[in-house]
Amino acid sequence: MATIQSDKAKNKNKISFFGALLIVFGALIGAGIFFKSKSVLEGSGFNLALAIASWIVACISIIAMSFSLIEIASVSSKSNLSLIIWNKIFNSKFVYQLSKSFIIYAYLPFTYFVMPVYFMQMLQDAIAAFKLSESASWGLNFDWIIVLLVTLVVFYYFLVVGLNSKIAQKHNTVILFFKFIPIISTVILGFVFLAMGASNQLASQPQFSNISNTITQGESLAKTLPGVGILLSMAAIFFTYEGFFTVAGLQTEMKNPKKTPLAIMIGIALTTIIYLLIAIATSIVGDGSISSFLQIAKDELKWSQQVIQWIIGTTNLFIAISILGIVNVFTMWGPRAIDELIKNGELKFLEKWHQKYNQKTDKPIVASWFLAIISTVLIIILTLVGVYGYSDNTYSLYGESLNNLYAFADISGNWSALITFALIAASIYGGIQNRKTNLITTQKIKYFKPLAYFSVISIVIILSSAFLIPIIDLFLLTGVDPNVENFNLILKVRITKIIVLILFVFLPSLPAFYEKFKDKKLLSIR
Repeated sequence: MATIQSDKAKNKNKISFFGALLIVFGALIGAGIFFKSKSVLEGSGFNLALAIASWIVACISIIAMSFSLIEIASVSSKSNLSLIIWNKIFNSKFVYQLSKSFIIYAYLPFTYFVMPVYFMQMLQDAIAAFKLSESASWGLNFDWIIVLLVTLVVFYYFLVVGLNSKIAQKHNTVILFFKFIPIISTVILGFVFLAMGASNQLASQPQFSNISNTITQGESLAKTLPGVGILLSMAAIFFTYEGFFTVAGLQTEMKNPKKTPLAIMIGIALTTIIYLLIAIATSIVGDGSISSFLQIAKDELKWSQQVIQWIIGTTNLFIAISILGIVNVFTMWGPRAIDELIKNGELKFLEKWHQKYNQKTDKPIVASWFLAIISTVLIIILTLVGVYGYSDNTYSLYGESLNNLYAFADISGNWSALITFALIAASIYGGIQNRKTNLITTQKIKYFKPLAYFSVISIVIILSSAFLIPIIDLFLLTGVDPNVENFNLILKVRITKIIVLILFVFLPSLPAFYEKFKDKKLLSIR
């Protein structure tokens, strides 16, 4: 009787299907759409139809991926490892080790760095709106230290909250309320501004620079070749969907784990509709970003100070709060994934500590401490690299140090998301191969193969362009006149992008290559 009551109590604390759906929203809706809509418009040559088409094609690819993952995730309803376990089941040991290393040592720490930094960026926009200032700069010499400290505080807070999935779910529900207010207000403001005659940068025909500018002016291929910018803008769209797979990593916390893939699919479909509305609203006025709304209301439409402060300022503030929801979801999933790896003997150096503390609680204490240590070190290093090792002219409103830091967070977030989608595509491809061999029993999904092929091919095309274009851009600079304006800045930015890409691919690969080398050595001894 006591056992039955205990099981009921445990089940009561589990996450319901609706709760899982809310977590999908919490993981998806946040920084992405508000930060990437401008880059999508630019990549589409400021043509609205082309920008919308980019969103639709990329969204179809993501939805096809979510359908495909229903079959893939059907074999892992008792695991919190998400794409790590998918690649363990459907792929080689090397791909599995690569997935594990990337998630632990790159993806999670970078997420804990990027999202709080985005939170601070939107908070600065909100403060600027409340002050009616078009510059968001604080005018401090070491303003980046404030951002670093807030980043760490946000990370630590949600890491503690994430120890209890029920409390974390309540945080998610509250933050979700703040997410939908700026969504509604952004869409309304966009169309109200349009009706009142606000300006925009839209072009009836896509606007791209002359191809000769890649040599004479050092322009990127993305701005000179039609189609290249569109592919890169789709890569930016992928970033806005980053994190949906974390819900599949909370299956042991679900009342009905088998319905988790369905929650992911429905969440992605509804999010797509929301994204399209926001993308259109921010593209039909201003420069494609919500940051331009302040300038429109103040300088073009001459709105009263109080209206601007309350509407624009509050919208930006709520967007900042909504970004915290993504941190909340990732600090829920990360420790549980690592905790499972420890239990499976995958992280042997933590087993002693895990055995010691696991007797006292079932919370992922050791995994949380491990994540706290490696993420703190990386957050500090990444902040210093962004402030002192990276220069870009993407942003101009926050002061030199923070302009650089926010631009660096952009490329870090992009590479992180793209490699994650590559690993998801690898698991789906493994599922396609399994359809031929039937070695693994799965829940067969109708139309799996065409949807899986479509999602894998589209991901490969988009990711290949995202990886190759920066490399080609760098080599094209060999033919550019060094006297071109900002040549040194262009060179520095392009080199930094390649270095970050190499670090993202190379460093997480080291443990996987080490394991492969060790296995070969053991085989040779035998």
